[in-house]
Amino acid sequence: MGMVSRRGSILIGVLWSLFFLSALAAAIYARVAPQIDFVAKWKDRSRLYHLARAGVKRAMIELDKDETQDFDGLSDTWANNEEAFKEAALGEDGFFSVRYDVSDDDQEPQERYGLTDEERKINPNRASDAVLKHFFEIAGETTSQQAGDITDSILDWVDADDEPRVNGAEKGYYEALEKGYPCKNKEFEMLEELLLVKGMTRGIFDKVKPDMSVHTDGTVNINTAGGLVLQGLGMSESLAEKIIHFREGNDGEEATEDDNVFDSTQNIAGALTASESLSPEEIEQFNGVAGSGILSVRSQHFRGESVGGLKDQQTRRRIIFVADRQKQIKFWRED
Repeated sequence: MGMVSRRGSILIGVLWSLFFLSALAAAIYARVAPQIDFVAKWKDRSRLYHLARAGVKRAMIELDKDETQDFDGLSDTWANNEEAFKEAALGEDGFFSVRYDVSDDDQEPQERYGLTDEERKINPNRASDAVLKHFFEIAGETTSQQAGDITDSILDWVDADDEPRVNGAEKGYYEALEKGYPCKNKEFEMLEELLLVKGMTRGIFDKVKPDMSVHTDGTVNINTAGGLVLQGLGMSESLAEKIIHFREGNDGEEATEDDNVFDSTQNIAGALTASESLSPEEIEQFNGVAGSGILSVRSQHFRGESVGGLKDQQTRRRIIFVADRQKQIKFWRED
């Protein structure tokens, strides 16, 4: 009996030891598991970041491959290229996409794969008062008075003096606000600065933001600009539609191989009148805009949204960037 008793005691001891060891292992796992999970998520986050960066690098490569050195249009491979930019595989389970949305006023947004050029937009640092006022009326859907207030205030914001324009504002106005701030008297570095300007509201800003940029020399590429921008430059809606119709080519769709392109500023009027029937008023409008020197056919700055992903995960990493043809990054934001 003594032997049996000792064996029973040993067994109980072993069982208690196993119990305590199991409890200890469970406690250690409970402590370590979140850290292991954190490391795994951090590793995936790093992979997603580098996948998104790969999309940026691919965009730079595509810009280098641009064969048209004197003009740019929406049929260029940087603008609409699913083979290069749609879920491009990288590694065993990684991919990136470089994409953007494009929409007409009466249509749902359409997804395209590639870059958008900044030269399709209006630069508030460079545009004339007439262009800004007209653009805010058209794109911002403001009254003439609102557009005049915003325009004068923008010009006051970027000029070096402290003398307000008729409908503008300088430091006296801004410093007298409840939460006052100085008038910058320098160019806008980010579009969001427009929200600081007298007369600007969030609603107006959200309407005009897609068609404005601070990353251009002030000229607008007639091959890529949308209808609202063309109207903002001083063209009628019908003239803007005829320019876009010319660009669409025979298939009636932009960003396809049969697009027509204005290959030089000197040839814009001749190419347009040879293809589209313009009224005397439209010819006068066009000549007025062209004579201002604001039209170009070339783009130098490009915006992209590069998204990195893993096939077995819903999580994505996004980089929004603006770069020029020399691969200099002008804007960078990571989500």
